[in-house]
Amino acid sequence: MKILIATHNQSKLKRYQQILKSIDFIELVSLTDLNITEKVEEDCATNTDNALKKAHVYGKLSGLITVAADEALMTNFLPDNEQPGVYARRFTSDRSELTDNGVIDAWKQIFKLFPQDDKQFIWSFAIAFYNPTDESEDISHVQQISYVADHFSNILPSGYPMSTFMSPYPNGKPYSELTIDEDTAVDAKNFANFTVSFTKWLDEKNK
Repeated sequence: MKILIATHNQSKLKRYQQILKSIDFIELVSLTDLNITEKVEEDCATNTDNALKKAHVYGKLSGLITVAADEALMTNFLPDNEQPGVYARRFTSDRSELTDNGVIDAWKQIFKLFPQDDKQFIWSFAIAFYNPTDESEDISHVQQISYVADHFSNILPSGYPMSTFMSPYPNGKPYSELTIDEDTAVDAKNFANFTVSFTKWLDEKNK
């Protein structure tokens, strides 16, 4: 069964291939693999609505069961009115999307303004799955807590700029410097509920 992961980013595709590797009857493909160039405007108030919107649009374009994720980010150190929320990549006043390096530079400035220790980043992932054949849908929510790494890494995976300065452990090494096994173990733990719920949902489709 071919499943579309709603991203043009091959690094994100590889991440979901690892997360969902226990489901042996599916093949994951990206928007790039299908030559889909359309970009869905993520203009909803919540990451849940953004994820559902992307899943529906790309599912109808591709004709495939589609998985679409959207993130919201909160911290334990920024004021309430300065929390990134659904704008984790859009710090500018016009909400235009920053480049990977632009995101890193923005957070370096934030850290100078908020130098306190014990910083936490609370990620909320909304992962929607949609079947255009019968128009059924479901959604899974994942929470991931990250910390400031012990240094900014020079290793920058495409599409994951925050992995250069966030760590799964307080003052640990950045996500971008984790080994494949370490990274896989972290994601397997954080996304376990999603894997279970998506597997059950797919099993229902196969009956």
